[in-house]
Amino acid sequence: MKITDENIDSEIDKLAEQFKEMLQKEPQGIAERFMKIMMFQEPDRMPVFMQIHDHAARVAGITLREMCTDYKKALYAGLYAAIRYKLDTAAAAADAYNFEAEALGAKILFPEDSFPVILEPLIKEPGDLEKLDIPDFNKAKRGPYIIEGIKLSLETLEEYAMPFSVACAPWSLAVQLRGFNNLVRDTRKNPEFAHKILDFSEDVIEAFVKTQQEAIGPIGGIPVFPVMADAFSCIPPTSPKLVYDYIIPHTADIIKRLGMAWWAGGFPVVQIPDWERIVEDVVMKSGTFIGTIVMLESDWLPPEKIKKISNRLHKPWLFGTRAGLISKGTPQEIENYVKGTIKILGPGGGCMLIGDQIPRDTPPENLETFVNSIKKYGKYPIKIE
Repeated sequence: MKITDENIDSEIDKLAEQFKEMLQKEPQGIAERFMKIMMFQEPDRMPVFMQIHDHAARVAGITLREMCTDYKKALYAGLYAAIRYKLDTAAAAADAYNFEAEALGAKILFPEDSFPVILEPLIKEPGDLEKLDIPDFNKAKRGPYIIEGIKLSLETLEEYAMPFSVACAPWSLAVQLRGFNNLVRDTRKNPEFAHKILDFSEDVIEAFVKTQQEAIGPIGGIPVFPVMADAFSCIPPTSPKLVYDYIIPHTADIIKRLGMAWWAGGFPVVQIPDWERIVEDVVMKSGTFIGTIVMLESDWLPPEKIKKISNRLHKPWLFGTRAGLISKGTPQEIENYVKGTIKILGPGGGCMLIGDQIPRDTPPENLETFVNSIKKYGKYPIKIE
């Protein structure tokens, strides 16, 4: 069925009922499963949690442009994919990196089938920073997309929704405003200015997150939980020196200001010397509630190491599955990987396996295998030979 402005509300309601009926058969919901694992306890099984935005748009029959600009279509696509693959939660938004920069005045290109792109940096010279003011995110650009989208998700899915707010982290927002090469050059030639951009980025993020929390209200007495995306802070494209001198300090500061947050960034995605110390420092010195490891196409970072680090620090960790494996591997390769990884990460809670950004062209049977394998091997207590 083609989704239109006239039928979108009724179609969301239909999918929401199907989704809730599906989950009502489960002994525990994703929130309970997720929190038990984060508290180093064992739920009934490991939850199925993945970034599936652009693939969800594809299977739901809408464009990524629609998903990134129409919060109702974003929820529709998330629900459609959740039912199609029997997921534990439905993604309700996309594009975590451009909301703040766009609200500040950045020019954004919205291609049909890729995520939005910033056409040019807002801060071309130092004086440009002084011209920027923190916007009213209730009105500015796609601020309402996020606020109304989270509201709709919570109202529609009720206890089956994940109450997360969305934001950039300081380094990635500074990159969006200044441009990556310019910002790195500033750290070498004008470090005071680089810190000023990051300070301003913190102010913008705090305003964006708190606007969301105030507009949505507390869930069970607790504000919606901030998730800060920070892919630009990973190593590479950054370096360990940038992570320690700029990224961790400003991330730690904004987390203190927000009270608690999940920061997805700062981790190495290629093998480098002393990587274990870096991933520990990224988590402990930033104050992020959860550690996150995104595997991309690399096999160098073993789950055994992350499990040991997580247990030693008593810090929960999400361990990402390589996007290339999910999209290009055979079903048997995917099942074997999930089985072997859960055998290591699962016992005792504290760690869980997730699907990283699922490629748009991933074969449906591969995703089905990934989901079914987590449900099969992730049952507690973990008993895998």
